[in-house]
Amino acid sequence: MKIGLCAWSFTGSQRESGPERIDPFDPEGLAILAGRWGLASIEGSAGWFEGRDPAELAAFRDRLDAEGLGLFLDAGGEIWRDPEPLRSALRLARSLGARVVRVTVSGLLEGDRRSYGLEGWGDHLEAVARNLGEVMPLAEELDIHVGMENHQDICSWELCRLCEQVGSPSLGVTMDVGNALAVGETCSSFARRVMPYLKHVHLKDYRVYPTSSGYRLKRCPLGSGVVDWPDMLGIFRDRAPRIEACIELGATSARHIRILEPDYWSTFPQRPLEGVVDAIRTLHQASSDGDWRTPHELGEDADVRSAYELDQLETSVSYLKEIGGLPG
Repeated sequence: MKIGLCAWSFTGSQRESGPERIDPFDPEGLAILAGRWGLASIEGSAGWFEGRDPAELAAFRDRLDAEGLGLFLDAGGEIWRDPEPLRSALRLARSLGARVVRVTVSGLLEGDRRSYGLEGWGDHLEAVARNLGEVMPLAEELDIHVGMENHQDICSWELCRLCEQVGSPSLGVTMDVGNALAVGETCSSFARRVMPYLKHVHLKDYRVYPTSSGYRLKRCPLGSGVVDWPDMLGIFRDRAPRIEACIELGATSARHIRILEPDYWSTFPQRPLEGVVDAIRTLHQASSDGDWRTPHELGEDADVRSAYELDQLETSVSYLKEIGGLPG
């Protein structure tokens, strides 16, 4: 599996510190970081490239080709309201040589869809399917894949249903590994269920801190949290050997998954009880003591935040090399 680097591993604090003042929210800066750590691709916002003239796009594509870096784009926007940002991102992907564009199906986090209610969430997914259906002929024409991410908001059954409902071979799933736990699924069961539709993978891990209503998930380097990476990388290698991934260390504030509150489940489709028990058991067995807050939540200065983010990347790369996920 080729592994790259996603911009959403950072907050942008690197622009405030360090002799090189690298900005990971700039495509050139992110490419420098990926090259420094021997990674295979970068992933960032399609908005980075909006308004650039064709010569600039061609020059950046040539640079990526020369450095052996692939590119993945995040469409941004709200596909449930407006399909145009995805259309624009697909055209940019074609110009830049990106093969997959990521899209999210809501702005929700922490698996908490209660503000929609059961009927409202169903209507929301219908709007997502309708707008994706309008755009996917363009994706097929351009030969670009669209990956819907499980952004702590949607379960594997619903993602599979959306793929079936839209019915385009270019539509599939960008699986965020750690986020499976935010909707009451184990990472491995989620991966196996979406495997027929898998387009891209985000490598994310979490440390787990129990609360009276569930668990807080705090970002951490790969290999120091709840995810069994040898198992997960083995699943991807055996079942989807050509799928690529990006390290996405994720949010700089802990996510509170209120999975033990009964109405947390009110908008989710029914599922086998043993799967829910497996997910809660996994969270319970990985539970940690200590402070669940990140340096960002503690109000540390930019230098401390930057060092924290870069150290997590370095530790993640070293771990992936140790287990054979990256060349040593």
